[in-house]
Amino acid sequence: MKRFIKHLNAHFNVEDPCRHELIRHAKVRQGKRGQIYCREDESRPYWCYVLEGMVGAYELQLRKPYLHWIATEGHYFTGTKHEYSFNSQDLNIQFLKKSKIACIPLTVLQEMQDRYPSMHHFVSIMRQRKSDFFNKKGLIMAQDSMARYAKFKELMPVLFHSLNNKLLSQFLYIDPKTIYESKRNQ
Repeated sequence: MKRFIKHLNAHFNVEDPCRHELIRHAKVRQGKRGQIYCREDESRPYWCYVLEGMVGAYELQLRKPYLHWIATEGHYFTGTKHEYSFNSQDLNIQFLKKSKIACIPLTVLQEMQDRYPSMHHFVSIMRQRKSDFFNKKGLIMAQDSMARYAKFKELMPVLFHSLNNKLLSQFLYIDPKTIYESKRNQ
């Protein structure tokens, strides 16, 4: 919980009643690498803030695993389609490495956004981070398979250095051989 409070202190005034309510409602959960948080056919109505580690969502309907998104420290994800939905995401969400997340029930999050301008502002910042992530991912995936590696390295350098070759291959949806070729050509 100390780590969650540290993260909150970066976004909320210590006296903000919203901060205190977040602490009261949040449950810190740990996961080990490979552990499933939420299967594609289920819904977990929680807004989850990544305190440490990395969580990702796999799309399994393709011929090989595709890592649709990754949430790292300071980012969020939901166990539903989005924070205003209780429908499943059609993605398998799992811990990509040992991680800690703070989980807040979606109903509490929605209520807090209505009551506290600071919470509404915080969620807006988090949504913007997620939007930036998907904009960059779209630019990366628009490249041919050989160029994705270089574009990823350019647009998301911190995440680039956090992924092993297997995760890199799944995130860029390219064959591991293409990653080795791309590395050689850099």
